[in-house]
Amino acid sequence: MASVFVDWTDLGEQDAARRIADAVTARREKFIDELTVVTGAEIPEIARTERDRTLLLGSIAENTTVLVTALREGADVSTVEPPAAALAFARELAGRGASLAHLLRAYRIGQARFTSMCLDAAEDAPGDNRAALRVVINQIAAFIDRICEGVTIAYEDERERWITSRSGLTQYWITQILTGAVSDAAQAGAALDYPLDGMHLGLALWMPEPERPDSPDVATAVERLLTEVAPAAPTLTAHTEPCAMNVWIAVQGNVDEVIERLRSAIGATDVPLRAAVGLPDTGIEGFRSGHRQAAAVKTLAATAVPEAPDLVTYAEIAPVAMLTGDLTEMRSFVAGTLGPLAENTDRTAELRETLRVHLSCNRSPATTASRMNLHRNTIRYRIQQAAEELGRDLEDLDPFTLSAALEICRWYGHSVLTPRTRHHPGPAVTS
Repeated sequence: MASVFVDWTDLGEQDAARRIADAVTARREKFIDELTVVTGAEIPEIARTERDRTLLLGSIAENTTVLVTALREGADVSTVEPPAAALAFARELAGRGASLAHLLRAYRIGQARFTSMCLDAAEDAPGDNRAALRVVINQIAAFIDRICEGVTIAYEDERERWITSRSGLTQYWITQILTGAVSDAAQAGAALDYPLDGMHLGLALWMPEPERPDSPDVATAVERLLTEVAPAAPTLTAHTEPCAMNVWIAVQGNVDEVIERLRSAIGATDVPLRAAVGLPDTGIEGFRSGHRQAAAVKTLAATAVPEAPDLVTYAEIAPVAMLTGDLTEMRSFVAGTLGPLAENTDRTAELRETLRVHLSCNRSPATTASRMNLHRNTIRYRIQQAAEELGRDLEDLDPFTLSAALEICRWYGHSVLTPRTRHHPGPAVTS
């Protein structure tokens, strides 16, 4: 027989390899027990429960039996089918989200220890067994390659089936909760495996359109983020579109610390992930309200001028997010308050943003300059220009009304601005 691992055509080598396999047979049961213990200790992720350990033992026992039998009979191990116990173990790990890498590492451990057992058997056997060992070692490699291919396919098929069915069921229960069709927190929480009676932090996470081609999928990015930010907290995720997800974190500990870890993690990653965060609240109504608030923040983040930060919380923009008037009313309010400063031009946008930050900094030019990373004189000049556009001294304007108009412009963007009406002459033409 020939394969990428071995060209086993010499009958003498086959006979010598069978002698090694016969010697291994006597050590098989001890090998199976020891490998099960070693693998479970080395990779605890695949041996957490009694069921896991039972399935691991069955997989190792059947794989070992098939390999030893193939070596004794001179069979082509590159054509054997994975044992049923090996496939069952792979499917079990896939169904509870264990890593495929852990499963394949278990096979590498098994390959190394089975090879070592064969080397020991060859040393104890009379004669020069180097040629036989070459055949046996290559046959072991061919067997592991074949089995790993089979269990990988079984794992991936089961994982895809599980994800499809699980995500559909998850989406069903989330929809039932958000629409008010379900109000029994215990029933829905059990179905979702998520504690609905606790404190929730609702988030909307997404990747902007222009940055999608070079990015990992959003589910992978979100999983990494949650592992870093809240590794011990129960979480719930659901796709809303291909590059966007709703997320709930069952907060344990200080909520503000969780939000700051979120902010830091998103700011530090090279993945273009954006986040809108609702207010933390408890119970099934808190689950709903956090979602509504995160969705409102996400909508405003998409229209913000200048562009919104990577993470925005509802608490930061609650007065604007709670506005329920239609755009026509808001546009009229903005125009009536800001006058020419409400025009949709780059220059007025610059002045509006400077004035908005200036007011939030208690009208301190130094603090405003520091926050905007500009010189103090630049801030003074822009504030003077803004006052000229308003046609009134800033001290004569109601600060709440002015701030409200500027915040509406900042978050609703072009949709509440008035079209450019004034003519700004270009450079003079000389003949």
